[in-house]
Amino acid sequence: MEFKLQPRESIIVNLGNMRQVKQLKKFGIVYYVSKSMKYAVLYTDKDKAEQACTAIGKLSSVKQAEISPRAELRTNYDDDESTDYKRTNED
Repeated sequence: MEFKLQPRESIIVNLGNMRQVKQLKKFGIVYYVSKSMKYAVLYTDKDKAEQACTAIGKLSSVKQAEISPRAELRTNYDDDESTDYKRTNED
């Protein structure tokens, strides 16, 4: 038996009511819940993320559900030649 990593997506859910956080468990792994700001972050498989996001958005206690744009953000800034900043001897 071989272990395979599944690519995952994070979904950010803005909640109107914190009572129904348990309903989110059937869509994926609930990673973080903020009671004061009323939002939750959950992870689901990448191929099921779009379907889960629309299904979560239809729940009565959910104000908004969206897939996190973190995967598309650029994280490597070492190779950036488009900036006007040049290194000096002080750096």
